[in-house]
Amino acid sequence: MAETRRFAGISSRAQLSAANNIGTTIVDQKNKNKIRKPELELYDSYYESRQYDKLPAWDQSTSDDNTHIPVRQRQPRLQYSYAKVLCSRLANKLVGSRTFPEIKIELDLDTEEYIRLIIKRSQIKSKILEPIRRALSSGSCLLRFSIVGGQFKIQHFLSKWCYPDFDNSANLDSVKIQYVYDDEADRDQRNIPKKKWFRMDLGKFKDVLYDNPEFHQYTEPAFIAQKVADHDLGFVQAEWIKTCDVPNSIDGESLVGEITDFIDELNYSLSQTSTAIQYNQDPQLTISGMDEDELDKLIRSSMKAWNLGREGKADFLEAGMSGVQAAGEFRDKIRLNVQDLTRVVLLDPEKIVGSAQSAKAMEVLHGPMVEIIEELRPQMEKHLTSIILKMAFANMMFDSQGGQAPIPIPPGYQPISLDLEFHWPPIFAPTMMDLQQKLQVASAAATASLISRETLTKWLAKDFDVLNVEEEIAKVAAQPVINPFGGF
Repeated sequence: MAETRRFAGISSRAQLSAANNIGTTIVDQKNKNKIRKPELELYDSYYESRQYDKLPAWDQSTSDDNTHIPVRQRQPRLQYSYAKVLCSRLANKLVGSRTFPEIKIELDLDTEEYIRLIIKRSQIKSKILEPIRRALSSGSCLLRFSIVGGQFKIQHFLSKWCYPDFDNSANLDSVKIQYVYDDEADRDQRNIPKKKWFRMDLGKFKDVLYDNPEFHQYTEPAFIAQKVADHDLGFVQAEWIKTCDVPNSIDGESLVGEITDFIDELNYSLSQTSTAIQYNQDPQLTISGMDEDELDKLIRSSMKAWNLGREGKADFLEAGMSGVQAAGEFRDKIRLNVQDLTRVVLLDPEKIVGSAQSAKAMEVLHGPMVEIIEELRPQMEKHLTSIILKMAFANMMFDSQGGQAPIPIPPGYQPISLDLEFHWPPIFAPTMMDLQQKLQVASAAATASLISRETLTKWLAKDFDVLNVEEEIAKVAAQPVINPFGGF
């Protein structure tokens, strides 16, 4: 944690009085009751690239009392959204459109189809991406669903605004969502939106939405219930998503928590490099060999050049670019350190063009990221199972009560099994080179009679989108032989 003197040069007295900070972001002690934990606000500020908002601008080098403001106490000129890039890259490889798991129920094909419809109608494949990004950034996030007008409505709330409670089985028992927002429809005399409270309580049997009292720094809000929805489901219509289980904490590990200093170093290095390059593009003119009187009598000719007399000499004061080069090498080391801490590999596209021809080569290049994805998949599987089954039961109960359910339930349908099996696709899809090599191995094994053709067909079925292996084998046996000397 930085010292208070770090902000000695800030021009605003309000900023100086709030100099109890975490990292670069200033934490306002008056309003700290607006969030559950200060570090969650820190992680969100880096994800949203607003960690420097309370600092003076980069070009404001002096304060109101003409005191110099050091570079590291101003907003960087260039801000690279490193935290968001990392979380987005990892979330896409975790639950993106190409890496979202396929869910099977071997003992109940009807329920398997029902679950497929739940996933499709709820659009959870696209709706879950941003909650996963925020969970990777903060360590946790709340994903809530409801049924409105015959449609699933999915929304997420940042963990800093949520106060969850859990039962003895670690299931969500209730959650209070409370935060302060700007009411654009209600403004004060200065035409500034008033700050108001939002609160909603989610329970196992009912959800309560409260009014929006005005926010005051030193007083606790008095909420009045406005809407009560009795759903009697027996579970909370939400899922508390977290990256891992941490003892004595309801939050998981943050991907951003250990790299905030590196992000600051990267942003300030980029900004200072920008200033150095900008100065070299427009350097200062220096004149030597002339006194002040001669300088005052400088004559510029019609050729747009200065007449410096016999002894005068003019040069441009240019800085050497060795510092810029060293800064670039230092930033590369910062990126490597960040990748070591987060295990999210961000490679130069030009360096992986040759390796992109093979999925196995890509896995080797992204080895640390493959490891963290394999660690996160069981956790995501648990959360996906919970939220999907909750939506499935809510839909069935809504339909049984005569409501307009997103998916109508056929008469007499009862699920036989709810044992969801997740089949995760490869993190890097096989290329044509990988498929060609796989076919060569299968053909060689079949020719040498080492493995049966049925087993090899099952091995290749997923690559060719074959659902019924037995049917495919029968088709192969019935088709005419084009090459009688073929091995497979």
